[in-house]
Amino acid sequence: MPKRVILLIESSRAYGRDCLLGVADYVRAHGGWRVLQVERGLGERLPAGLADWQGDGVIARIESEPIAEQIARLGLPTVDLRGAFHPPRGAMFDADHEAIARLAAEHFLHRGFRHFAYCGFSGVDFSDKRGRAFLAHLEHRAASRQAYEPPRRVSGQVTVLRSEASGEFESAQLGAWLRRLPKPVAVLACNDVRGRQVLEACSQGGVPVPEEAAVLGVDDDQVICELSAPPLSSIRPAARRIGFEGAAMLDRLMNGASPPAEVVLVAPQGLAQRQSSDVAAVEDQDVAATLAFIRDHAGGGLSVQDLLNRIPLSRSTLERRFRVAVGRSPAAEIERVRMSRAKALLCDTDYGLDRIARLTGYQSASQFAAAFKRCANSTPGAFRKAQAVPRG
Repeated sequence: MPKRVILLIESSRAYGRDCLLGVADYVRAHGGWRVLQVERGLGERLPAGLADWQGDGVIARIESEPIAEQIARLGLPTVDLRGAFHPPRGAMFDADHEAIARLAAEHFLHRGFRHFAYCGFSGVDFSDKRGRAFLAHLEHRAASRQAYEPPRRVSGQVTVLRSEASGEFESAQLGAWLRRLPKPVAVLACNDVRGRQVLEACSQGGVPVPEEAAVLGVDDDQVICELSAPPLSSIRPAARRIGFEGAAMLDRLMNGASPPAEVVLVAPQGLAQRQSSDVAAVEDQDVAATLAFIRDHAGGGLSVQDLLNRIPLSRSTLERRFRVAVGRSPAAEIERVRMSRAKALLCDTDYGLDRIARLTGYQSASQFAAAFKRCANSTPGAFRKAQAVPRG
């Protein structure tokens, strides 16, 4: 007889959808389940008929104590994928917030940053954990560390949605805080929504991103990240793995196994770098201005002479200061930015080489292909094939 399992996981955010896909991976590989997946948003109430549902197990992301109590009254083996409320007859999984913080700190340290800041939602559990771990990891490695304190507390029960909504109206205060920070500064936001709010505050406050403030979010919600200006770099939590491992745990619980006493923590999958943190920490203002100009114009056939026409430095002085600050020449930086754009176009579009060459500042497809092979040690076609995402 197939086991009947209900999934009470929000499908309104990328994190929840990835958890659901992880459960689907497990069911497809092992079979033996009949799954009821209830469409719901983050923090949304549970369906009214849940108490009458006859099933064998529950996988949920429990956001509040009332929801935890409703699920507990079912008396079924339960796996929670949120990490805030431990089911009485079940197990609890969560992202490893300390590992997320370490990954963020090392990402910024590798780029030479000495000043760091954290922007989260005070009182939200995962935000507070990430902030403490981020600042603690940098305790002896940073020239300065600061955390943003909101101008007003969220009234009533502190939830992610209420905090995010309140954060939409903090641009002026957040922008003033960002302007006061020593520059260049690396900013970790607790999630992608907060990261987008930081980018908006930088824009309104006149803080250039990524030259003066490099910004990193968490969750890699592609809709939020790609619609941010500039596109937001973000840490990828292994939500799909969390869903798979949670389903495997529920299967064991439904077969009589004892649940683990401790929260099962899952390390992040990696980091998706986009424009918001694609920079080296540079205190030389002339070099920082040159980097910004290269980033914005490399695809238009930019040359080193174009830089010299804009920057009041001799060629030898620009070369020397560039190598000190960045570790490579202006010409190498122009090609690096072109190649980064070319790789994105190869991965995300079906454009031919002629079109990609035009969009990345090369005069012909053959010139582009030769430059790509020199830089990437691969032909454009082989790179595109290797990066293709399997379907089905």
